[in-house]
Formats: sequence, structure tokens, C-alpha cells
Amino acid sequence: MESENRESEPTHPFPIISKNPRVRDPTFKDPPVAIPSPSSSSSSTSLGPSQKRQNNDHSLSPPQNNKKRTKKTPPPLPTLPHELITEILSRLPAKSLIKFRCVSKSFKSLISNHQFIRTHLEKVKTLSKNNPDLSPEIVFSSSEPLLKLKSCSLYSVYNNPETDAAVLDYYLLKDTYRYDWVIGSCDGLLCLGIKQDFVILWNPSTRVFNRLPDLGFAKKLGSYTVFGFGYDSQMEDYKVLAMFCFLTKSVYGGSRYVTRIKVCTLKGECWRRLEDFVLGLPYDFSGKHVDGKLCWPVMPEGSVGSAWSIVAFDLAQEMFEEVVQPDYGEGGYERVLGVLQGWLCVMCNYPGVLADVWVMKEFGVRDSWTKLFSIPYLDDPLWFHYSVPLCIDVGGEVLLEYKSVLVIYNPKHGTFRYPVMNGATSCIEADVYIQSLVSPVVDGQV
Repeated sequence: MESENRESEPTHPFPIISKNPRVRDPTFKDPPVAIPSPSSSSSSTSLGPSQKRQNNDHSLSPPQNNKKRTKKTPPPLPTLPHELITEILSRLPAKSLIKFRCVSKSFKSLISNHQFIRTHLEKVKTLSKNNPDLSPEIVFSSSEPLLKLKSCSLYSVYNNPETDAAVLDYYLLKDTYRYDWVIGSCDGLLCLGIKQDFVILWNPSTRVFNRLPDLGFAKKLGSYTVFGFGYDSQMEDYKVLAMFCFLTKSVYGGSRYVTRIKVCTLKGECWRRLEDFVLGLPYDFSGKHVDGKLCWPVMPEGSVGSAWSIVAFDLAQEMFEEVVQPDYGEGGYERVLGVLQGWLCVMCNYPGVLADVWVMKEFGVRDSWTKLFSIPYLDDPLWFHYSVPLCIDVGGEVLLEYKSVLVIYNPKHGTFRYPVMNGATSCIEADVYIQSLVSPVVDGQV
């Protein structure tokens, strides 16, 4: 009977399995699921997890494209001609170009190229007057707390009520108690005297320096050395001239000064002795570089008092010559030699009254001496003297040093103003230099 009853039982469409709740009940039928039409909203139908997976896998997937996808490449960047790139870069500040060396190998090669450096130098000389980013810098000695060289922007001194002065970190020496001074500047290079012992050439923009060999002059009682620094355009080389003045016994009894001459070229990197100087005794001032010549004030041989003449050393010919002077008139007390706007300049002081500013517009021609203007003296019972003007801006205002501070004089209105220097309470032996890429090292990298 039991077998008959088993045979009479209806056959289920699914096999009978255990009543485990996690196992699907074969007698349970899923409710019908409404499949949304393309026009219906996806939020109108609630789907179970299995249907969601199915829809994610099939219904909502984009149609398959059997064609192989190709990745779109961006269009190539436009390329500039080499000449245009050179023209753009040659108008930028030297410190920016130093950073641009890291852009690419081609940029580094271009910026380090000798011809590009000379092109950039000429552009800076032309554009620096009206471009604050290319503005020349003023370098000077400041006496607080020790004598240190500092610099500031020439454009800022003229155009801003206050200017920040920064210490020049040009040569690391353990001895901080020393006196350093600026011998001269040329094409962005500074020639500095260190501790009255040796000379270095330094580019403040690139921070590259070169210490020149020792002079080899034995120091003597009463001796001193004056220097000059300039550029020999024929040899395309920078030169430093040293004049060592010392006392020696005269054949006629007593003593007299003898002046030994040595010259050092950047390419040669050694001191070479020239004939002794016989046109007088150089005053203890650095030579002024004008038109390929170094100029000094000297006391003529056998003269006394305030006798004063000008000599020039031709850097190409390596010979001295005397320079004609203007007719200063009567009563000139002190004269100071300098360079203004690229001309040889003489400041003729009449203490307590005024100072005349003379320039030689064509070197070596007496008739080219021109008196530009006169500067009246301020009320000063001690009779301080003006320095030679450092610069004349596009508006005609004159920058000079007076009583260890910078003063700006307006010749048109006869007025003075005093720029404020943050970080410097004094300004001694100031000079002006431009920003450049010129290297003080032979074949040196920028």
C-alpha cells in the first residue's frame, strides 16, 4: 500500500530538499516582475537585489561596440621660431633667466651661449631706464654694525618713499672685521677689494665669483695700492689694473714715491708687470672706466698743494695719456672724478656755495667739456662735499651722496629730497651696476 500511495503522489517540478530557511522553498513562486518600458521612469519600479544586479549587468549597460576604441591625442603645441624665443628671453631679468635654465636642455644651452649673453647685456643697457624689473642696483658700504656692502634698486630709490637695502653675501670669510670696498663695476660685474689684501670679481645676479691671484707686492710703510676695472673691447676681455705706490730713497737725498704697475686679465688670470708710472702720484681713489679707458686723478710730479691732473690708461694699448680738463674758473677748492651717463665727469666743489658738474661728451676733446648744472650747498657749517652724481633719471633728477646719505636733487626746481633706506643708516662710496649674465670666470657657465 505504501508503494502504491507513493506512486500516486504527484510529481513536483522541483526536487524536494531540506527545510533549511536559507534554501529556496520549491513550492514558493516569485511574484511577477514588471519590466519597465523604455519610456517609463527608472524610479517607478522597485527591484529586488537579484533584479538590480541583472539590470546593472544587462538592461542599463551601454550597447557594446565591437570596434576598437582609439585614444584621442591632443593637438601639438605651437612652436615658436628660435629667433623669436631668443628675442623674448633677451628682454627678461638675469635672475629670471637663471631659473629658466631648468626648463629644458635647449633653454640652458641658449642662456649659457656667449652671443646670447652679449645680446642680453645690450638689451639691459637699453631697456633698464624704463623697466623696473631691469633696474640697475646701487651698491654701497654701510657702517652698521660693521662696514658691510649692501645694495638696493635704483628704480625704487627714485620712485618709492622707502627702499629696502639688502646685505650682499658675496664672499664667505670667517673674519667679519674687515673693510671691503667697490673698486668699480662693468657690464654687471663688480670688482671688490677684500681686506686690502686681494681682489675678487663677482656677478651679484648669477652669484658667481672669481678670486684673482695675489698681487705679490710687499707692503711697506706709507705704501698704498689703487685699482681700476674695465673692459677691453678689442680683446673682448676684462682687465684689472693695480698701481702700487711706495716710498723709496732718492738719489738726490730724501725720499720719493715710486708707482709700480701690474695688469691682470680675466682670460690670462695672472698679474703682468708694465712700465712704472711716471706722470705723477695717483690719488688714493679707484680708477673710473670710460670708453675703454681707466681714468685717475693724479698729483703731477714736483707739484704741491691741490694740484690736480687727469690721466687715462688705454685698456687696449696698455698706455697712459694725460686728459685735458675744462676751464673751471677761479676759486675751485676740490675736484672729484667720476662717470655720469657714460661720460667722464668732474665735480668741482666751491665749499659753502655750490658745486659745478662737468662732463666730457667726446673723450679727449677739450671743447666737448660741458657744464651740465650747478648744485647749491645746503646750510652746513662743516662744509661737507658732494660726491660725483651717481645717476640722472629720465625726469632729470640727480642722485648723489652727501654727508653719507643719498640725496636727490631736481635742477629744474632747485629742490632736494632724501630717500629712506630701510636697513642702512649710512651710504658710503656708492656705485651703480646693471643686471647681467656675464661670467667672472673664463668660459664659466651661467
